[in-house]
Amino acid sequence: MPSGTEAESEISMQFTSFGTSDTGRHRKHNEDSYLCNPKEKLFLLADGLGGQPSGETASNLAIRSIEQFVIHSRSEDITWPIPYRKELSLGQNRLLAGATLANYRIRELANQSPSMKGMGTTLVGAIIDGDHLAIINIGDSRLYRIRNGQIEQITQDHTLVAEQERVGLLSKEEASNHPRKHILTSSLGIGVIKDIRMDTSLIEILKKDLYLMCSDGLNDMIGDKEILTTINFFENKSLDKIGLSLIQQANLAGGRDNITIILLFF
Repeated sequence: MPSGTEAESEISMQFTSFGTSDTGRHRKHNEDSYLCNPKEKLFLLADGLGGQPSGETASNLAIRSIEQFVIHSRSEDITWPIPYRKELSLGQNRLLAGATLANYRIRELANQSPSMKGMGTTLVGAIIDGDHLAIINIGDSRLYRIRNGQIEQITQDHTLVAEQERVGLLSKEEASNHPRKHILTSSLGIGVIKDIRMDTSLIEILKKDLYLMCSDGLNDMIGDKEILTTINFFENKSLDKIGLSLIQQANLAGGRDNITIILLFF
């Protein structure tokens, strides 16, 4: 850890977690990767780009690179790939640095292997940072918060269509049905780090909050209202039942892509 940086909060929220992934009904391979590491309070989800095996390689490399950095960043001996930003929390800094390292490693591997050229991955990740959640996202994998029976998308999609919706050029309905809605404006591995948009935020956790991280294989098949209905159906917040039910619904709706889900309940 860089000298003079803040220590992690001693406040620790109790939580349960669950993660699962499914190939879907149309894909032969699963290019999504995910990590649930409760010990490190680290949760990551990546949706690979570039086709099998490149997409799977990119998403897996991103997950492993970030996990390794987060674990080793507890040591003062580690070299950080970017300067520590004092205006951000330790969790946010770890996620940004880990993603920077992941981008470098994906690009390095792609440059060494012609078969891997053009590979990349989305990323959504979170670290429990005391009584807050530090979040990062690159691409269109999402993080939702379910609080008091309501669902809210916390992350913003980095896609051409989403950017047009945000500036008022498209309505929400037009954006959701747009044939080019999957054209990304940011992803790991595709560009140099200065060209990659990495959003990070720090949000307060309240008791009974539930957070859902997912690849677009879920939200492309079922809408936010359907996701919320499924979550609210399981009043005891049985995460495995919620996760498997969401996977089943996405497949019943078509299952056109890989479907990956991480759930966190406080």
